[in-house]
Amino acid sequence: MQDIKFIIIYDTYCGWCYGAAPVFDALIKTNANVEVLHRHLFQGINAPKMKEGKGDYILKMDAQIAKLTGQEFSQKYIENVVLSNNEILDSTYSALAAALVHEQGAFKEFSLRQRLEKQRFIEGKSAQNREAIIQALIEEGIEPDSAQCFDNKHNVIKADMLSKRAVKLMAQVSSNGVPTILKIEGNTITKINHSQFYSHPELISSLATTSTLN
Repeated sequence: MQDIKFIIIYDTYCGWCYGAAPVFDALIKTNANVEVLHRHLFQGINAPKMKEGKGDYILKMDAQIAKLTGQEFSQKYIENVVLSNNEILDSTYSALAAALVHEQGAFKEFSLRQRLEKQRFIEGKSAQNREAIIQALIEEGIEPDSAQCFDNKHNVIKADMLSKRAVKLMAQVSSNGVPTILKIEGNTITKINHSQFYSHPELISSLATTSTLN
């Protein structure tokens, strides 16, 4: 049997990625060969202000995500983030934080992802809250000096490279958005229909040993 590898492409501040988080984590817990890549979807022209109509759209999507996945979007998040007059949907800080710990493996990067998801979707902290990112990194075991400099030039370049690799992989399977879960067997790369596992995330473990479900 050929070795099986999975690649999870995500963006921490994507509501659909948050919805799929239990599926991500169930796959990680199988101890399968998993690599994770932060897409950095929300930047530049794709980083709108919530008050410019994006907030209303997100509220509708979040309600749908919660219904499908059972994930919680708190009232603090709604009030302090989605309905904020100042909030910008920009995942630059989360992409840089992910890049800082990337070499430590998927488990570490997704442990950090969980902290950042809690900050945003439960505690309602802004994507522009640099100090919150630093605190999450320190809680994850990163030395304070390194955490304080997580947005240095070298790490900016690194985060951009990881994002571009994610984009290239998505193009190979004609994926238009995140989350994207890929299964690689030899020279074959297949996009997993992760939504089929929303109700029972643990069932994704079957993909580590069986043929891909589309």
